[in-house]
Amino acid sequence: MAAPDLSRRFLILLGDGGDPETFAFPCGANARSVTFTNNLGEETVLDCDDPLGELAAIQRWIESQDTSLTISGRVAKGSIEVWREWVDGGTEKNIRIQFDEAAADGGGYYTVAAYLQQLEWGSEGKGTATFTATIMGSGPRVWTAAA
Repeated sequence: MAAPDLSRRFLILLGDGGDPETFAFPCGANARSVTFTNNLGEETVLDCDDPLGELAAIQRWIESQDTSLTISGRVAKGSIEVWREWVDGGTEKNIRIQFDEAAADGGGYYTVAAYLQQLEWGSEGKGTATFTATIMGSGPRVWTAAA
C-alpha cells in the first residue's frame, strides 16, 4: 500500500480591504486551524400510518453554516499594529482559507468575511511575545478552485 501524498500547503490569509484586495500571511503565525460547522435543526416526526405504535423518527436539516478560525504563534513587530487596529476597531475583514496546491490535488481557497472575536497576547520570562487570535465568520464562505 502506497503512503498518501500529504499537503503541507495550508494557509490562513488576512485581507487588507483594498480594491483589489490583497491577502497576506500574518507574520509570526506558527499554528492555524479552521472549523466548518453545519448547524442542524431537528424535529421528531410520528409515523403517519401508525402514530402511536411505531417509534418516532428524528428528521434533521442544515439551518446554517459557520466558520471559525484560530491563528497562533509569535508576535512579529510589524504585525502588532495590524492586530491592535483590528481588535480595537471591531471591523469586518475578509479571510482566505487556502490549500496552496494545484487544482488536480484539490487546491483552492475559501473566502469568508469575519470578525476578530478574541486576541490574546502573552509572554513568559524574557521569552518572545506570543499571540492567539480567534476569528469568527460573519457570512457565507465561498470556494474558489485553483486555476
